Amino acid sequence: MNILSRKNKNSFLPIRSVALVCAFIFTGFSSGGVSAAPEEVQVYLDDFADVGKYGLDLHTNYVPSGQQSTNHQFRVTPEFSYGVNTNWEVAAYWLTVKDPGGSPQTDGMKLRTRWRPKAPSADSLFYWAVNFEAGQLSKRFYQDQSSGEIKLIGVWKTDPWTLGCNLNFDRALKSHPVQAATSEFDTKIAYQLREGLQIGIENYSFLGAIHDDPNQPQSSHANYLAADFNLGKWDFNAGIGHVSGQWVVER
Repeated sequence: MNILSRKNKNSFLPIRSVALVCAFIFTGFSSGGVSAAPEEVQVYLDDFADVGKYGLDLHTNYVPSGQQSTNHQFRVTPEFSYGVNTNWEVAAYWLTVKDPGGSPQTDGMKLRTRWRPKAPSADSLFYWAVNFEAGQLSKRFYQDQSSGEIKLIGVWKTDPWTLGCNLNFDRALKSHPVQAATSEFDTKIAYQLREGLQIGIENYSFLGAIHDDPNQPQSSHANYLAADFNLGKWDFNAGIGHVSGQWVVER
């Protein structure tokens, strides 16, 4: 994930206090029962490919302990993006996974495009965009195989705080899907400790089927304690969360 670093001009909380608050929130809400999208654990913010430039994001997550079917599972999802102009970005990513003792497998691919009315600016604290996505996936990963998503993105920034919100609507791209259309509300709150370093909480709240369907998963949530930092020319987002009875380490 590309993080837009901003100079901390209005820091008013001690670093230790911020860390304690984040740890308290994470502990208090980490008992939820659903994971975020397995191929990427990410709240979309205002990152956007430069016009005429290519970008690469590498989403990974690992389950160090948990349920038998996912214990020690390692997932890698490379994502390639391109900035068409100041308003449009396109991207493609491939879903791969390796189970313990098995060979790497692919779970399909997704294409997406993102639109924004204007780029972030110092004159406005609020930013918004819309992300459109479609994928052809393996049946073991997604029963209906073809999937679509609309993601509404909102970001509010005032040094040293960043608040991001994503509202997702997902459904199968077929006439008579097995799985119902669902929605999810994801949030991120982060505090900038210094230039190029933020810590915070990411929450993934699965709201369940849009139309009541007892055969579909019900609403639940998951939380990650996350850090965003820079190493040279690379931007990193790393986190750890307790999801569906298992620990998940993500980047």
